[in-house]
Amino acid sequence: MSTQTIQVPENDPIEIPCAAYASQSGTPRVEWKFEKGSSIALVYYDGKVTDPYKDRVEYTPTGIRFTLVTRKDTGKYICEVLWSGGSGQLRKSEVDLIVQETDGFPPSTCQCYRDNILMTSNPKINKKFRNSCYAIDTKTGVLMNEPVTSFDMRDYFCEAQNNVGTTEKSEAIHLEARNVISYKDMKVLVDSGNAQIIDVRLPEEVANGRIANSVNIPVAEVEEALKMDPETFKMKYGIDKPRMDDENLIFYCQRGRRAAEATKIAITIGYAKARNYAGSYKEWSEKEGN
Repeated sequence: MSTQTIQVPENDPIEIPCAAYASQSGTPRVEWKFEKGSSIALVYYDGKVTDPYKDRVEYTPTGIRFTLVTRKDTGKYICEVLWSGGSGQLRKSEVDLIVQETDGFPPSTCQCYRDNILMTSNPKINKKFRNSCYAIDTKTGVLMNEPVTSFDMRDYFCEAQNNVGTTEKSEAIHLEARNVISYKDMKVLVDSGNAQIIDVRLPEEVANGRIANSVNIPVAEVEEALKMDPETFKMKYGIDKPRMDDENLIFYCQRGRRAAEATKIAITIGYAKARNYAGSYKEWSEKEGN
């Protein structure tokens, strides 16, 4: 999968390329998605630019062009191409877009709060945050919690100030971990055999160990797999395709990042109860002694 980073000044036009597109026979199905934090929005879907973008985005097979961008457009743009002919393989490319602010001097510094308590840059130096794993970008105010546990289900907001102008404060948001499963609950499900567990790592990683009764579907294949008809799914993966209302559809990888991505994909498709084993195989192997 191709990945790249593009930086552009605010209010400038920009073309974001789709490296996944390659001219060949057949009619491609192309989708563009915008990912920022835990949210995913469709930019181009079902052959047209979606309503939130239609007035400032132009589509071509090889990319999308913004007539202008703002700092709110900073994030990851994902292009997915599925050809109807040939192998039918799903190809994906990603572009991390950074929109640089053109105003504000000196540059602002951001700090984040959880339940009105200032978050330290290193969670391990403060006992209030010791059970969390996060990173704060003090330039952009982006807070990344990975993996997310029930301990992180709190209220968050960030502030930006440059010691000259007025301090800017974001709206508070409440982080939910409804789609995250702990080791303790995962252990119960694995022992009971009452779960469909999908390992989204690469086959060579799985060869070094896996959770019992899991099936390997690399993260790049997850969307295509979950859109298959049940018969095709079973023929390819050897298990029944999960139902849309399945409460025990669990994704895991090595450390939780790819499993989180797979869970987002499943939820977007309609598997609303899909869950991410955030500790993933790293935690599992440590606790199980594998």
